[in-house]
Amino acid sequence: MRVRDHVAISTAAAALSRRWLGRDAALLWAGAVLIDFDHYLAFWLQERRVSPGAALRFYSRPAVPDHWATRAFHTPFSLVGVSCLGARLGSFRAVALGMWLHVALDASHETRMNRARSAALERDNRTCQACGAHAPEVATHVTQQPWVLPSYRPTNVVSLCAPCHARAHETQASPA
Repeated sequence: MRVRDHVAISTAAAALSRRWLGRDAALLWAGAVLIDFDHYLAFWLQERRVSPGAALRFYSRPAVPDHWATRAFHTPFSLVGVSCLGARLGSFRAVALGMWLHVALDASHETRMNRARSAALERDNRTCQACGAHAPEVATHVTQQPWVLPSYRPTNVVSLCAPCHARAHETQASPA
C-alpha cells in the first residue's frame, strides 16, 4: 500500500480513536505511519543516499530489489516487542496498535490486489496487452489508481511482460 494511503487511513483512525485514546491517538498515528521508516533505512543501505525523494522514486519502480531491512519494523518480533513495551509503558500501547493497524492494512491490501491481479491475468489470457507476448513472465500493472486509497477493480489492472511493464513505469514517471 502506498505511503499516502497509510497516512490517510492512519489519520482517520487517529481522529476516530481520539475520543477513547485522548492524546495517545497521535501515538497510534505515529506507529501506523512511522513503521515504514524501515523502507527508508533499506534504501539508505542499498543506495547509500539520504534523499527521501529518491527513496520514493526508488520504491515506485516496477521491480524493487527485496532487502531484509524493508520489513524490519513489520516483523512479528518488532510488533510483539513494541506490544510488550505497551504492556509496561501505557503510551506504547497506542504505538503498537498503530503498527498492528499498518500491518493489517498491508495484508488486506496484498490479498485484494492479488485477487485483482489474478482476475486481470485470467481476463487477458496471460498475454501482454502491449506487445502480445504470451509467456509465464507476464505479470500485471496497475493502470489507474485514485490519488488516495487504492482501487481493487480488475479493470484498473493490465497484463504486461517485463519490458512493457518497465516502459509503463517510465511513461508514468515522465511528465506529460
